Amino acid sequence: MKDLKTCVKGLWRMSGPSRGLILLTVLTGVVRIGASLTFVWVCKRLVDIATGMSGASLAGAIGILVAALLTQIACGIAYSYIMKLNVVKSQNRLRRSFFSHVLNSRWNGREEFRTGDTINRLEEDIRVLSELICESVPGAMVTVLQLLAASCYLLFLEPSLLWLVLVMMFVMVACSKLYFRKIRSLTSQIRAEDSNVQQLIQENLQNRVLVLTLFGVGNVLSRLSGIQDRLEEKTVERLDCNAVARGFMNLGFTGGYAIAFLWGVMGILHGTVTFGMMTSFLQLVGQVQRPVADLSVYVPAFIKSITSVERLLELEDLEVEVAKGDFLVEDAPGIRFENVTFAYSGINVLEGFSHDFKPGSLTVLAGPTGVGKSTLTRLSLGLLKPAAGTVSLYSRTGESHAADVDTRCNFMYVPQGDSLLSGTIRENMLLANPDATEAEIEDALRASAAEFVFSLENGLDSLCGERGTGLSQGQIQRISVARALLHKGGVLILDEATSALDMETEERLLDSLKDRCKGEKTIIFISHRPAASRIADEVVTLQPLNC
Repeated sequence: MKDLKTCVKGLWRMSGPSRGLILLTVLTGVVRIGASLTFVWVCKRLVDIATGMSGASLAGAIGILVAALLTQIACGIAYSYIMKLNVVKSQNRLRRSFFSHVLNSRWNGREEFRTGDTINRLEEDIRVLSELICESVPGAMVTVLQLLAASCYLLFLEPSLLWLVLVMMFVMVACSKLYFRKIRSLTSQIRAEDSNVQQLIQENLQNRVLVLTLFGVGNVLSRLSGIQDRLEEKTVERLDCNAVARGFMNLGFTGGYAIAFLWGVMGILHGTVTFGMMTSFLQLVGQVQRPVADLSVYVPAFIKSITSVERLLELEDLEVEVAKGDFLVEDAPGIRFENVTFAYSGINVLEGFSHDFKPGSLTVLAGPTGVGKSTLTRLSLGLLKPAAGTVSLYSRTGESHAADVDTRCNFMYVPQGDSLLSGTIRENMLLANPDATEAEIEDALRASAAEFVFSLENGLDSLCGERGTGLSQGQIQRISVARALLHKGGVLILDEATSALDMETEERLLDSLKDRCKGEKTIIFISHRPAASRIADEVVTLQPLNC
């Protein structure tokens, strides 16, 4: 858990772009406070005029009353509008910033945060943080100013009453504060369980076929019930703490109002208080008590928000890849592995591996599952860093650069499994090259044996769901290959890219890739199937390390 000072510093930094509208919100609130106190003053005057205690102009006082009311209404509308606008801007800005940070964070094959938890942070925690920055902070500032202004006015009218009301209110606030630490702890636990719920729902929706055929809906719902029971238990416990804290606050609020009323009654009885002054007492006590009560709400809101700040700062702690500038090889680059060792969780997958994937060559990587074939591609892409040895890209002229984010621009990549995103086929293709023409898209589809796209009812504008839903596995693979071909680069990596194709379609796709890319691109083909070996320059078979 991060300390409060670190969280406050992070909060201050994240609020930077929102401070202009925060200041405007506060200024609007200050004008509204002025109009509110003017309203209290003119109400006293009107009552004194009506009871014969003042000879001031009735029409003038009514004019001031109307002006004060209209100003309060206008400022109230502007205050709410500016505040809500700032919340939307802040949410969008923070979500984009943190999403960018997560996307650019270094991938190590073992993600620190689960997808559902990360999404929960990017959605719920950013919402809570934006509301804190744009609503609670300016609201608290305006509330403090209102408390000071109303207290000064009441101090001018009746000092003893002010101190009595304030002492009672602050005693009640102090009593309720005893529960704040507990509320923060419970809030943190609730946010964690929220993430668990989102993770479970997301994973099981993504793998619904597997759930229906293997896990069983009942088992999944049972797991969900267990998490939700824990969530409900913690939520009820927090509600109990909030109820006790609110009880103290309501006692202070109600008691303060009763004191002001009885004070006015006794003053009228002894002739020391006018009816107009008693009206002012009741209004001012409300304007003193309401800010104190509001501040008691802002404090737990701040505590709850600090939990969100802490969770977002944990995302910020993710190491980000630092690009120094693209190392782009105009021709087909070679990839050289020299004594490379790599381990997951302390278990070596590769050990002392050396190989030179020569420029323009076509190499098939073969071997049983778990020997490091996909790890080799990720090392080539600079997504992973070797524990020992080096991985580098080099040009035909011998210019070399270590494989990292700067060399990734050279790769055309088809990952294993479904890799299409929600949207149209055209949108998926343009992800690889936003400037691609219609002719280039069609050419890439034909080269990957994906002409079936042109016979679909909406062609390139046909919708495909998340992870290619609506298309067969073979169709998804061919579109994925076409998308990779559309990307600029001299290295083509295909990770089990034909595993779902029938033999005839696979042969046609491989022949097309050979005619289009062999000698022009450096191709690394991970495959268990023999068809790719027919067109390969070399077959590299990896063996388990214990062999």
